This record gives sequence, C-alpha cells and structure tokens, in this order.
Amino acid sequence: MSYCYVEFRAKNDSSLKRLMDFFELLKIEKESEEEPKENELVGYLTDDEKSYFWNPSKEEENEWAEVWSATPVDFRLSPQMPTPPWDLLSMLDAFWNGDYDLISIESEEESYVLKFYPHGYPYGGTASFVALIESFGHSIVGIEDGTGYVKYIDHKILWMPGMKYPFSNVSEAEQPKKNNPVDPLKVTSKPWWKFW
Repeated sequence: MSYCYVEFRAKNDSSLKRLMDFFELLKIEKESEEEPKENELVGYLTDDEKSYFWNPSKEEENEWAEVWSATPVDFRLSPQMPTPPWDLLSMLDAFWNGDYDLISIESEEESYVLKFYPHGYPYGGTASFVALIESFGHSIVGIEDGTGYVKYIDHKILWMPGMKYPFSNVSEAEQPKKNNPVDPLKVTSKPWWKFW
C-alpha cells in the first residue's frame, strides 16, 4: 500500500518527540467514535507551540472580515490573496474532517515523513499537516499528496492587521487588472486538471 506523506526536517530530537507524541494523540482522537477531546490536545501544547497559531482579538476578526468582503472576488479567490495564519481549532477541525487515515511519523534517511492514507479525492489537502509540523518548529521539505512528490515552496501570503486591498506586499504585476482578472490556473505549478 502506498501512502501520501509530508516530508520534513526535524528541528531537534525533543521537538520531534513532542510532535510524534501529539500525532499519536491526534490519531487516537480521529479514530475514536466519540467527540474529539480538543481541550486535552490544546493542553498538551506549550505556549511556544501555540504561538504559531493565529489567536485574533475580536477587532482583528472584524478587520479580517471587512478586508475579505472589500476585496474583489477574482482576487479574493486567487492564490495571491493574503490570508491569516491557521488558528489552532481550525487546524484540529481540518484533521477531524479530513477524509484520510493518519498512519505514522517515520525516519527516512536525513528527514522524516508524516504518512497518511486518503480514502478518496479530494480528501481535504495537506495544509493542516504543514501547520501541525511547522508549529513544532520543523521545516517542510516536500509533499506527496497523491498526485506526485513536489518540493515544498511556501507560497502563502500572510495577512496581518492593517493590510488592505490593494495589498502592500503583493507586487503590482500580481494584482488583478480590471479587464484582466487573476486566473488561478495560471499561477499553480500543477496541470489544470489536478485539483488537489
């Protein structure tokens, strides 16, 4: 059986052990027939690990909602649209709703792989896996998402409070023209027919 995986380099042995232990807890909760114990999972994380995730104030939530609404739809749905970082509960929710089995974290030559087995496509994507691994301080190397292995390049543009459309960290060439909207199919590295 061939698995999908996210390949990463470990920050250090203690962070790797913490990620592996957390992954096992996550796996147990995902496989359980009962409601996931999110409080126990959140309680496992250190303040440093939690600081990776977005914990917005009400004002920041409202500001993001206003920016989202004020941004033209053709740009809003494009890869150039800045987005906030993951919040912790959204990441956990992505795991609960992902159509896959969590398998293991294993050593592979000079790196490690977090293996999972999708039940079908689309299954929810790999962004939550990336967030999980990065929150423990590890570096993503590549991803095999079921369409072939690719080296990981972080294309995310993070939204921060104060950013408004047109976004200051998006180059003029990347911003949509009135009669030339951004075509998301032209900015992806995969063929148009590979949706995941």
